[in-house]
Amino acid sequence: MVKMRLQPMLGHATVWLRRKGWIRQRGDRYNSFAELKSEQPHGAFSIEIADRGSPITIMAIHGGKIEPGTSSLAKRIAGDTFNYYSFGGHKRLHNWDLHITSTAFNEPAALALASRSRVVVTIHGCMGRGAIAYTGGDNVEIRQQLEAELNRAGVKSQPHPVFHGRGSHNICNRGHQRGIQLELTPRLRLCPFFWRKRLALIDQVRKVLSDGDSLEG
Repeated sequence: MVKMRLQPMLGHATVWLRRKGWIRQRGDRYNSFAELKSEQPHGAFSIEIADRGSPITIMAIHGGKIEPGTSSLAKRIAGDTFNYYSFGGHKRLHNWDLHITSTAFNEPAALALASRSRVVVTIHGCMGRGAIAYTGGDNVEIRQQLEAELNRAGVKSQPHPVFHGRGSHNICNRGHQRGIQLELTPRLRLCPFFWRKRLALIDQVRKVLSDGDSLEG
C-alpha cells in the first residue's frame, strides 16, 4: 500500500521539479557556451573562478539553480586549497535551459583552467533514491580510492550506471592526468537531515585529493 501511495507522490514531485526547470525534460537546449551566451539575457548566469595555482581544480559546471547544491559543495571541497570554478544559473524559472552536457561544455575560462590542472573534479546533481555519491571519470586510481574512502566514512559510493564521465571530451578529463565526475543524489546535496554525510563527503574528497596532491605531476 505504501509503495502504491508513493508512486503518485514521486510523479507529482517530478512534474513540479520539471516545471521549475530543475531537472531534465529533454535534451539540452544549447550545444555550446557561445550559443547559450548569445540567447540568454544578462543576469541569467554567472561564472565564479578562484585560480589558486593548485594542480587540482573543483568545478560545478551546472551550478546555481541548474543542479542545486553543486556550487556550494564544490566551493567547500575547494576550500582555500584547490582551484574553484562555478557556472551557475540564476533564472527565476527554467534554469535547466542553461545546462550544457559535460562533453560539450566549452566555456573558455573553464577550459583554460582545466588545461592548467593536473586533475579536475566536477560536481554534478543526479536523480536517485538515498544519499549516494556516484562516481565517474577516466582517473580510475583516484576514483576507486575515493569510492573506498567514502564508503568507509558511511557515504554510499559506486560507479554511476549511466553517467560514466568517460572520454577526453568530458571536461572532467581535460586535466593532465584525467579526472573525476561525482554525481550526487538530492538527499546528499540538499536534505538538511543528511548534513553529516555532506561533511563526510567534503572531508573525504579533500583527503583523497590532498594525498594525490603530493604526487609528482
